[in-house]
Amino acid sequence: MNTYSSTLHWLYGLQYRGMKFGLRNIRELLREAGHPERRFPSLHIAGTNGKGSTSSILASVLQEAGYRTGLYTSPHLVRFTERIRINGVEIPERRLVEYARALRPWVESLQATFFEATTCIAFLYFADEGVDVAVIETGLGGRLDATNTLRPLVSVITNVGLEHTEFLGTTLTAIAREKAGIIKKGIPVVTSAREPDVLRVLRNTAALRKTRLFLSGNVVEPTVLGARSGCSLVKMKAQRLSVGPVLLGLSGEHQVVNASLAVAALQVLRSRGELERITTGHIEDGLRRVQKNTGLRARMEELTTPAGRILMDVAHNPAGMETLVRSLSGRGIRCPVTVFGVMKDKDAEAMLTALSRLTSTVVAVAPGVGRSLPAAEVKKLAKKIGIHVILGPTVPAGIRKALLLAGPETLAKSSRILITGSHYVVGEALSYLEKRT
Repeated sequence: MNTYSSTLHWLYGLQYRGMKFGLRNIRELLREAGHPERRFPSLHIAGTNGKGSTSSILASVLQEAGYRTGLYTSPHLVRFTERIRINGVEIPERRLVEYARALRPWVESLQATFFEATTCIAFLYFADEGVDVAVIETGLGGRLDATNTLRPLVSVITNVGLEHTEFLGTTLTAIAREKAGIIKKGIPVVTSAREPDVLRVLRNTAALRKTRLFLSGNVVEPTVLGARSGCSLVKMKAQRLSVGPVLLGLSGEHQVVNASLAVAALQVLRSRGELERITTGHIEDGLRRVQKNTGLRARMEELTTPAGRILMDVAHNPAGMETLVRSLSGRGIRCPVTVFGVMKDKDAEAMLTALSRLTSTVVAVAPGVGRSLPAAEVKKLAKKIGIHVILGPTVPAGIRKALLLAGPETLAKSSRILITGSHYVVGEALSYLEKRT
């Protein structure tokens, strides 16, 4: 295993072990690796939607303040190395090979999973590179997630929705308990969640762990002053802090919530004497330059091609799809054709129902991963709802068909082809489209 391709082959091969919930494996793996998770300060982020954006906003601000910042997110879109970054730069392929080769005997001995191995690699890289701070996004849930071996400076929970119910539970209360599992004794937790049942769980857990729960809306008061190209112009006020007006670097009204949560978490840390180097100017620059600083993509990202405008978003559950549809409709954007694919464990019917308010034709696709809902099943569900649908069935073929279907209409100012439903769909789309140009 001396090449990048052979390393990826081995890592992806670990996926057949599925998801193993529990911390025994990752604790053993980290112990064998010399406990890298103890060698850097961290911020830990969980939630159903928005945790990737919130993580990237936090990392962007930290970078602007001059902190050498690690960022661990999942899944990736095009390249595996997107998951592990320092100051926005992906882990070098050779370093990934070295870490994987060194860890392989322990990974095999413990029968560790793909995510456990990847998490250990990320923590080793951040420790060895001496990052000042790392922003770590959970993979799934929180309580039993491999990243929950950290003792962070702050825990952040974006929101809680019904997702991964076969693993996390079938009610908001049950899922909230899993997310609340990242709350640690004496470590403050900040959330943008609003549902009473969810907040009850978070408050009870915080009290049990003898720490304080902060609601982001009580820490930071955002005011939306307008919008430009889908990005909100906002001001934010907090105790001894006034931010903006600043144009957020991510499109969509929902990013105001994510940005406010990130600023609230930083404000809580500053009030505790942590990360005091951060100024108002750093926060404003971090909010503005989040994509440039972190490489975050496919959050209402638009590509202009000779055949028309293509908009991509990683909405991958009903709540995310509702937010996407509401944001685009509010901007007067029409998406006559949507390329849509989804994983088997998602509520595809609810997602398509939301899309039906925005699009008239769906091209049903399935990305090349084992967890994908077959394109033929997507087609059946779309037909059931009453959406005009054609079969892709692959992502590249679906894009080609969508471009033909949409025709000159996608060159209109208010019209786009939409690609959505899964990180994997959008990742394959980006790879295909970038090869075409």
